[in-house]
Amino acid sequence: GILEREIEDVLQQLHQEQTQNPEETLFSQTLHQKNDRCIDQKEIDEEDVCPSCQEFLKKMLPITYCRYSCGNNVHIKCMKIWAVHQDELKNDSVVVSTLQR
Repeated sequence: GILEREIEDVLQQLHQEQTQNPEETLFSQTLHQKNDRCIDQKEIDEEDVCPSCQEFLKKMLPITYCRYSCGNNVHIKCMKIWAVHQDELKNDSVVVSTLQR
C-alpha cells in the first residue's frame, strides 16, 4: 500500500512541475475590492511554519491565509481540519486563523 505522506509528496511534485513559477502559487490570486474587509497575506519565508501542524509552509502546498483577521499563512489541509472543528463547536460562520483562538 501507499502511505498518505507518499501520496502527498507525489501530488506536490506534480503541482510544482505544472507550475511555471511556484512562488506565484504561494500567494492568493484573489482580487479584493477597496471596500471589502479582507487583509493582505503575509509573505512566506523559508523558515515559516504552519501554526496547526508545525511543518514548514513551503514543504506542503497549497497554502491559504487568514483573510479577515491576521493575514497569517496556513496549509489548506490544516485550515479544513480547523474549519470542521470550529463548525462542530457551532462558533462564528467565519473561520478565523488557528492563531486567533
